[in-house]
Amino acid sequence: MTREHAISLIVHTRDSEATLPRLLDGTRWAAERIVVDMQSRDKTVEIANAAGCRVMFTAVVDAVDPIRNQYLAEASHEWILVLDSDEYLAADAHEALQQLIREHGANADAFAIPRFNSIAGHVMRGSGFYPDHQVRLFRRGTVAWQPGHHRLPKVLTGRQRLRQLEPPHCVHIHHENYPDIASFIAKQVRYALTDDYDPDPEKFDFGIYLAEAHAEFARRHEPSQDGELSTAVATVLAWDRIMRGLIHWERLGRRQSLNAAFSLPISIAAAPGKRSRPGTPLRNVPREIGRWIRREMLGRRN
Repeated sequence: MTREHAISLIVHTRDSEATLPRLLDGTRWAAERIVVDMQSRDKTVEIANAAGCRVMFTAVVDAVDPIRNQYLAEASHEWILVLDSDEYLAADAHEALQQLIREHGANADAFAIPRFNSIAGHVMRGSGFYPDHQVRLFRRGTVAWQPGHHRLPKVLTGRQRLRQLEPPHCVHIHHENYPDIASFIAKQVRYALTDDYDPDPEKFDFGIYLAEAHAEFARRHEPSQDGELSTAVATVLAWDRIMRGLIHWERLGRRQSLNAAFSLPISIAAAPGKRSRPGTPLRNVPREIGRWIRREMLGRRN
């Protein structure tokens, strides 16, 4: 008879009544389900109690990752599965997870599971949102989260004990990220305002944030995979780097130079009021924008 490995599920919630039922419906097989609630004002706790979960309470925090470590010790079983309240698993996930542990548990303490991310009702297939591996299934005592937002946890027994699943033929986490672009923008602003920044002024360079903005747009812009939504998301995340640079600068006392640099991340291959030439390489975009600015300045002087 095949051995069944008991898995403890841990979920952190905050006003999650809209998404928690789907998660709980798909994880009835878990040997133990722990819901750590951050002072929900809706029916989240009522839903969790009705599903037979053990509910614990914690203060509201801006970043959930750092407090995950406090509750990992609450799990009773050797294997732990961590999900966010806006995530869920497919109906066949239980057997897939059991198979992973049976076949690879002797040589792996943690598994990086690919995740489907949904923005504005669209499941992202590119734009840096897939396969988006998440370390969420692991042996108790072998994983610890780091301070900040959305930073991958550390496998304490070493990277060699982490097994990364290769899509498409494997179990996936399904994540309903943002219902629309407005909520996506709002969340990025909140993350930027509440994140940790290096307090050493000698290490601050606004130019690095500018370079990261351009690099982020180039990495995220895949209209062949995600259409116009890719352009919107790439633009927001490029601006996110600029916002973070300015927040970092202010927290250091606004004493460092911001450099006399063009600090607008480039989101399209055309200067304002112009159509881009077909096939314009992204690396040439800043040059085109610079030429347009010089022409505008000369025109005003004349």
